Amino acid sequence: MRIAESAIGQEASHLPANLTSMTMLTDRTLCSQLQHLRNGKLDVAAPRERVFAPESPLSFDVTLFARPYQFRVHCSTSTLFIDPFPDEPDFTIIAFSISSRESLHNAQFYWRKQLSMHYHDQEHNMPVMLLGLKRDERTENRLEDGSFECVMPQEAYRVAQDMRCDRYAECSAVTGELLWEVLEDITRTAAKTTTEAGGLSQVNSCCLM
Repeated sequence: MRIAESAIGQEASHLPANLTSMTMLTDRTLCSQLQHLRNGKLDVAAPRERVFAPESPLSFDVTLFARPYQFRVHCSTSTLFIDPFPDEPDFTIIAFSISSRESLHNAQFYWRKQLSMHYHDQEHNMPVMLLGLKRDERTENRLEDGSFECVMPQEAYRVAQDMRCDRYAECSAVTGELLWEVLEDITRTAAKTTTEAGGLSQVNSCCLM
């Protein structure tokens, strides 16, 4: 899969493309929707086909900071961490469902630990984003104890800080809300990992998109 649209819209230079590998622990819907982005918006008229987990890394080209980049996204929906991930990813995204508190709990206490275990040597230089999906399913309904049924933005941000994530963002792959903005933020962060300064936040804290 390739996304031809550039986040910035600059012409590709004659320089060779910088290759960046990303590990995305996410659901299949988000990955399948990337091909339906057109000029910063989700093409809602595109037919919705049955979603399958990608069997190989997704590749797309962009031009950013006046340089061409090729991004390879290694997606996983496996709870066993058995997918063929790159040995040294440049950027990792851990996703959860905003409508499921259990999903956020798993992101915090399972996936983050798995990431640390598999990439212990690279972790200090690798940006990690916590990404909230299914933003369209968020409601303000409350449980019997008075807490919200869904995960609220401020709560997810605090969890991202506890997880020592570099960034927090959220979107809806179904409606397209904030999907392009999240993709643009991911693209910029991934591109910065190829620079000497790296893609980590310069303020040594979790950034909110």
